[in-house]
Amino acid sequence: MRRTGVFGASSMNRVLSTTVLVASLSGIAAAETAPSLPALLAQPVQLAAWLRDRDPAIEAAHAKLDAALAAARQTHVLPNPQLNLGVSDFVIGRTNAGSGEPGSQNPPLSLGKTLIYTAGVEQMIELGKRGPRQTAAELRSKAAAQTATGTLGDRLGEATQTLGKLAYVAAKRSVVAKNLDAANQLTALEQRRTDHGDLSPLEFARIELETQAIALQLARAEADVAVATSTCSATLQAPCTTGGLEDPAALDAGAPLPSALPVADAAIAGRPARLASALEAEALGWDARLAHNRRIPDPTIGVGYTLDNLTISGDQHQSLMFTLGIPLPIFDRGTHDEAAARATARATLAEDRAAVREASGAVEALLAQRTMLEAAVKKLEADTVPKSTQIIAQTRRAFDLGQAPLADLLLVERAHRDLLLELLDTRFDLFNVRALLRQQLGLDDEAAREAGGRTSS
Repeated sequence: MRRTGVFGASSMNRVLSTTVLVASLSGIAAAETAPSLPALLAQPVQLAAWLRDRDPAIEAAHAKLDAALAAARQTHVLPNPQLNLGVSDFVIGRTNAGSGEPGSQNPPLSLGKTLIYTAGVEQMIELGKRGPRQTAAELRSKAAAQTATGTLGDRLGEATQTLGKLAYVAAKRSVVAKNLDAANQLTALEQRRTDHGDLSPLEFARIELETQAIALQLARAEADVAVATSTCSATLQAPCTTGGLEDPAALDAGAPLPSALPVADAAIAGRPARLASALEAEALGWDARLAHNRRIPDPTIGVGYTLDNLTISGDQHQSLMFTLGIPLPIFDRGTHDEAAARATARATLAEDRAAVREASGAVEALLAQRTMLEAAVKKLEADTVPKSTQIIAQTRRAFDLGQAPLADLLLVERAHRDLLLELLDTRFDLFNVRALLRQQLGLDDEAAREAGGRTSS
């Protein structure tokens, strides 16, 4: 029993040591891979580079680009030649020249004297088809490259909004926590007044209820932070924390816009999705030309060699044969495939024009909303919140002197808390407008282009 106990203790020590080692290594790995979220939020190129090497959607887009490039290279490969092999003149029954007949002096012919061997090679030559096929494939590879860039730009926009949401809920939790601290301080102060008979128990109960309501707000804010943190970790493929995001300045620095915005129509038309659509429409035009050129016959040339063992009949023992095969484009002339390709190209261009028009309207609305929100944030910061802070101080002094009822104090404090949250909400709305403008004007796509291609597989 003692020996068993010693063995169990040593095994437990090894397990604990291994656990500590694994935990240490995991902590080191997490420290190495954990990103600086405020920096990623404020620097779109850095965030794009982070996503470029970790996001599976980006990996899929680049795999599709590799497939398109391989398909383009395949169009430069010549069709395979065809090798034809044959053996003929297996005699059934009697052979010719009376051999093997009753009374004939000629013996029956063996297989070695009757068989004819043939071998030939044929090669099809495409006329008017390789060029259109190659051009269409090259255009589609360029479209796939644009799509890969657009995918990174889209994922960058989604990640920016995810980080912004995390910064917003972290700042909101900080604001609610400060409100709760202030309410707790007021509760403690009024508790002493209640103990001395300067405040009625009913009024103190109302103060406690206000404090409990703020505590419930903090609990909801904590839940929102937990959800946003999990979403951020899934988006960035790395552990996320709220460190450095509690300050509203982090939210203000997110999704930065240049001092001079690009012209909307040109910026929208230059987005990768629009360029990819234009390239696809052009490729469909070459598909139509390829279908049209099916009416041009593709000749097949061949050369054959014959080894004829039936020389007794006067055949040549060895000979060469040259052939030329020309298909007749009578039934399938590619007419319907050509019409389908051109119709699809028209549909692609029409959908692209609709997308550009819709995006232009969205940009106009976002610009108007941005102007309004910037003015609202400025007014709240410079005028409304300071004035509310001053009113709270005056009301508290009046309440302490018995010159103002408790209802007035609770009302102005509740209004002040609402103003602080309104300011934060307005900042978050302004952040979302900036993030959407970056998307619509292709600024995230430019950041994706600047980040470049993948550096790891």
